[in-house]
Amino acid sequence: MTERSLRADRMHTRRKVRQISFQSGITFVTVIFVLLAFIPIFLMLFLSLKNQSQFYANLWAIPNPPQWKNYDAAWNQLIRNMLNSVATVSVGTLLIVSLSAMSGYVFARLEFPLKNFLFMLMLALMMVPGVLTLTPSFKLIQRLGLKNTWWALWLPWASGGQVMGMYLCRTFISGQPASLFESARIDGATEFKAFFYIAIPLAKPILATLVVMNMISLYGDFIWPLLVIESNTRQVISVAIQTYSSSTGMTDYGAMIAGFVMATVPLLIMFMFSSRLYIEGITSGAVKA
Repeated sequence: MTERSLRADRMHTRRKVRQISFQSGITFVTVIFVLLAFIPIFLMLFLSLKNQSQFYANLWAIPNPPQWKNYDAAWNQLIRNMLNSVATVSVGTLLIVSLSAMSGYVFARLEFPLKNFLFMLMLALMMVPGVLTLTPSFKLIQRLGLKNTWWALWLPWASGGQVMGMYLCRTFISGQPASLFESARIDGATEFKAFFYIAIPLAKPILATLVVMNMISLYGDFIWPLLVIESNTRQVISVAIQTYSSSTGMTDYGAMIAGFVMATVPLLIMFMFSSRLYIEGITSGAVKA
């Protein structure tokens, strides 16, 4: 082996070592950031197993013994509210996704007067902070006699949540081949059939993205349910946990945090079943021009 080939082999080895070192460094930093992101979850699980005396004695000490009864207490009082949240969020998300898909299809595939103007007008609503609409929305719900009913949650959620969904669906459906819809019309398909049998199946990734985004947003909504729902039997979990913490006149931190842990379970289950489509929608439909 000549000296030139030996030198080339050494350079190749050094380059490979540098690449491995760089990749190892990137992996190490990524693992650190992932662990930092999970610290609040671990801390929540850790604190949910403490009683009042353990909280005040040493907050960071290992629970000894673990107070599993905190979960039993939280379950008995908050299960109804958790089911309320699942029901209201499911219906609210269904309304938002349905309206978003239909309006997105209309703006993507149909031609009508002032189409672009109306689309820009809808997008302009995204510039209005939600906090500015709280008072007029509350007065409207009050005058309609819907206060303390789930319609007071569903209607504002559906009207306010479909704007972003309409934009994403319109962008995604615009990127679908126009020849598919033209062929369907030639074969005699109505617009509804073209929407239901062509647009919807192809738009599953972006619809799954909308489902996950809206379920997380609606499930964690606190201010609006606090304003319009008065009865604890109709209240959602995000508000009921705060009520639970003061129902006995003294904050039971362990049971309250156990309630937080329980409240995250429906979202985790939902994300486990929809994560693939959600990631596919984020990486394709949401950025497609």
